[in-house]
Amino acid sequence: MAQLAGPGLAETDPELGANLMLFFFRDWEELLSVPDLDRLVPDLAALVARLSASGATQYRAFRFDADGAIRACFAFVRMDAAMAAQPAEVLALGQAVQVALLWSDTAFAAESPLALLPDGRPVLRPEIALVLRAAYDPVLPASAADPSHALRLFARAARG
Repeated sequence: MAQLAGPGLAETDPELGANLMLFFFRDWEELLSVPDLDRLVPDLAALVARLSASGATQYRAFRFDADGAIRACFAFVRMDAAMAAQPAEVLALGQAVQVALLWSDTAFAAESPLALLPDGRPVLRPEIALVLRAAYDPVLPASAADPSHALRLFARAARG
């Protein structure tokens, strides 16, 4: 993912240490027993109750820098039967693409960002890879709320 997007990859962040934490568990309530997690995720108890009640299998909490760029992500994956049936490579790549950008909650509800090669290996769908590469173009701002930004992303993605 880092090679595709272009910002590079470091083993640790000099200021935060780890800036991506992945949690895999069977029940949302397990998060309440993780020491100091409530210091990283505000209102953890209320969040756990809401996610548990909704039957959610995933949740991502992001932290942003002053320019609005993603600074850190805490990704939570509840391993229900369907999630547990997925190969580890699919889970890992699926999470990687979902933490790279702040996607809509429904972005991949109808279709996965992944495709499978004939040998069964997961890969990013080409159009998702183009969006990621375009979003990390150093010419673009780190973050934008202006709807015209989508047009700029589209133009860069279309160039491939």
